[in-house]
Amino acid sequence: MLFKNIFSLSAFALGAVALNETIDGYAYFLSGPNLDEPKSVYEEDAANLALALLKERLGADYPSGLPDDKVVAVLQLKQSLGPEKLKDLLSPDEDAADAHWHEIIDASGDGWVLAEARGVIFLPKVNFLTFAAWEASPNADAANLAANPEHYIKETETTATGLASKILEGWGGVTTNFTIPNFSVPDRLKDPFLKLLPEFPIQQAGDKVLRDGTRFGVLHIALRPVSGADYGQSQDGFEIYSAVWYQDGAKDEYLEQERRHMVIEIVNLSLQAEKDVESGAFSV
Repeated sequence: MLFKNIFSLSAFALGAVALNETIDGYAYFLSGPNLDEPKSVYEEDAANLALALLKERLGADYPSGLPDDKVVAVLQLKQSLGPEKLKDLLSPDEDAADAHWHEIIDASGDGWVLAEARGVIFLPKVNFLTFAAWEASPNADAANLAANPEHYIKETETTATGLASKILEGWGGVTTNFTIPNFSVPDRLKDPFLKLLPEFPIQQAGDKVLRDGTRFGVLHIALRPVSGADYGQSQDGFEIYSAVWYQDGAKDEYLEQERRHMVIEIVNLSLQAEKDVESGAFSV
C-alpha cells in the first residue's frame, strides 16, 4: 500500500520516481524531476547558482563571512540586500531573461509543453484547506524569499477575481521579472491544454507575463486530500500539484530545472505553513 498511488503517478503521469523523504520529521512523497535526488540536492544546486550570480553582480561588494551552508548563505545575502537592491542588481539578468523567452516564443509552434511536480505531504496541523488559505495569505509572500534560493521578490494583492503577483525569480539561472495578473479558477476555454484533474477540488491557474506584456507561460496549482492509509501513514495528508506550461520551443533541460524548482517550493512552503499554524502566526 505504501507506494500504490506514488507508483501510479511516477509511471504514468511524470515519468519519474517518487521519493519518500522524511524532512523535519514529516513524511513527503515527491515526484517530478527526472533525476531521483533528495530535495536538498536540488536546493543546494539552486543556492550555488544564486550565490554565483549575486557574487558576479556585487563584485567587490560581495560580503565576506557568509555561512558555509549555501542555502542559509544565499538567504542571508538576499535579506541583507532587500527587494529594490536585488531588482536593480539583477537588471542585466532580467533583460537577458526577456530575450531568452522571446527566443523560445519565436521558435515555438502552436503547442505547449509541461513541467510538473507533485508532493504528497503529511503534516500534523495543515491539511489541503489550511494550505490553500495560507497560500492566499500574506504569510506566503513573507515565506517566498526562503522558499527557493532563486526567489528574489514576490508581492501579491487580492483582486476582484483572485490574486495578482509581481515576481522576480530564476529557474536554473534564467532570472525573470514577471507578473501573474490573473491567478484564479482555471480558464480552460483559453487554455485547453491544462489538465482537468477532477480529483483535485481546489485549482487555480494564471498567466506568466513579461514586462512588455508578453504571455510566456501558464501556472497551474491544485490541491487535494489524500488518505494516510494509502501511504502507510497514521493520519491523512494532502497533495500539491504544481505545473507550468510553456510554448513548445522550450527545451526539456529547462523544464527539468522548473521541476526541481517546484519540488523545493512544495517542501519549503508547506513546512512554513506548518510552522505558522503551530506558532499562531496563521489561523483559519
